[in-house]
Amino acid sequence: MFIQQSSVSEVARKPLILNDFGALALKFGSAICNQYVADCDGGPNQVSDALALTALRPCGLLLPKNSDQREERMFVCPDCKKPLEGLRCQTCRREFEQADGIPILISHETRYESARNIGKVYDDVYKNHTKAWEDQGRTPEFLSYFADLVAHFSTGSLLEIGCGEGFLLSALRGSRLAAIDLSSEALRSARQRVAADFCVAIAERLPFSENTLDLVLAVGVMEHFIDDGEATREILRVLKPGGRYLTLIHVDMSVGERINQKIKEYFFPRPRPVAFFQYVAKKVIRPISQPIQRLYKRQTARKCLEESGFVVDEIISSVTHPRAPFIGPHVLLFVARKP
Repeated sequence: MFIQQSSVSEVARKPLILNDFGALALKFGSAICNQYVADCDGGPNQVSDALALTALRPCGLLLPKNSDQREERMFVCPDCKKPLEGLRCQTCRREFEQADGIPILISHETRYESARNIGKVYDDVYKNHTKAWEDQGRTPEFLSYFADLVAHFSTGSLLEIGCGEGFLLSALRGSRLAAIDLSSEALRSARQRVAADFCVAIAERLPFSENTLDLVLAVGVMEHFIDDGEATREILRVLKPGGRYLTLIHVDMSVGERINQKIKEYFFPRPRPVAFFQYVAKKVIRPISQPIQRLYKRQTARKCLEESGFVVDEIISSVTHPRAPFIGPHVLLFVARKP
């Protein structure tokens, strides 16, 4: 078997949650280090100083003295893939907007105009709900499991597509983190939890250069791609050779299968009446309506990945990995690799 069940638990660590105090401490430490670089004129020459600078640099907080050495966001124009100067593409001559400091790097192609409207739908979701997807399996146990699985493959440059409020992103252990979502409201929440390169963008036109990322992950997002083939080929493009793509989907179920799943989830073998009534109240009082583009079966999801150029190394489910904290056998995690 490609992944040993024990490997995840052996490397388990607690997720990092960057609270307000932690963020303030990091910014204060960054300011001290910046001043040190400015004063010493030759860079740090002591081990302790070097360690301090190294610790802050992955968070994107450290700006060295020389502007040409400055840690830049990794974004490029989503359409022509040329570097941006500020938020302007010198090749396309297009100026991109920002919302509360978050770049809006959505493609200008007319076929993706619907992305902005979809983003507004999710802005409304995140304004009215916290932990919006917990009843779909995004429990603390799941977040810890998934973060450990990601670390099993890479702790390098990581991109999460559809990061939402950043609960999973904040648990990842990468040398550099990037995240996109269609909701600027979600990204405002996410940046309070973790330091990363955030932008509003679509997977069909990723604002990243090719062969730059070690791993891309998407949890419950593939069903929302406007063009799943185009999005999957874009993910292949930005990954380095040998890079991994971890994508989790909920495969389509019949009405009977859905009822049976809820019985297992809330009543048998472990009764959870309070959780069930919370689930019902959420569906009735403040329901979430998502603009899902398509539903998959196991075979159609795999076909999309393989036709886009990926090699599917493994498909993880509660059947193949009973200890995986998935809410049911309809949850599938595809482990794909760029050749």
